Amino acid sequence: MKISSNLLSFLLVLISTLSPSLYGQETEEWNFNVTVDGRPIGNHQFKKKQEAGLTVVTSNAKFDVKILFVNILKYRHKNREVWEDGCLSKIESTTRSNKKKFKVSGSKYKESFSIDTLAENSIHQGCLYTFAYWNPDFLLQDKLVNSQTGEIEEVTVSRLDTESNSLTGYLVNAKEGPIKVWYEDETWIGLESTLKNGRTLRYQIDSQT
Repeated sequence: MKISSNLLSFLLVLISTLSPSLYGQETEEWNFNVTVDGRPIGNHQFKKKQEAGLTVVTSNAKFDVKILFVNILKYRHKNREVWEDGCLSKIESTTRSNKKKFKVSGSKYKESFSIDTLAENSIHQGCLYTFAYWNPDFLLQDKLVNSQTGEIEEVTVSRLDTESNSLTGYLVNAKEGPIKVWYEDETWIGLESTLKNGRTLRYQIDSQT
């Protein structure tokens, strides 16, 4: 059960998908293989497209953790975000982790952003970002929306030392612990986090189009 509880804690931070890119192709897709200690547990897919001047981002995660052929964690997450002028405009997400359910619905009205979850409603001011790993702009933020829980989380970011000019890494300190995020030529290619039980969860890019 340690794998299940620690992985879920990490996912509360991780599955907070994307912020807008104001450049690049009209439609982009990222497909990540997800492992724990090198063992495959599933995949996470992202898609970004432009619609009538808005940036629409969707993500779909599917994880299954098994021990001795017994599925101890069945995790499903779907998220849709709409971005306008570099800020989050709408968000709709549903998550199921075994028997636990999460739902987030949020929208912007003038300078306020309302977030509804199964537990509460909250109102926030200003331009909001989610955990936008693939977009380096998220590294400039000190507060980010967790798209699974709807919580606003305080974060700090520092740069990691790398030996390659094209490879850059950052350490994101969030509520559930530190996450290493990796970019190659400003393109998100993976991340890594040590879970509370010492196991390593890793996202590795499988394809990008």
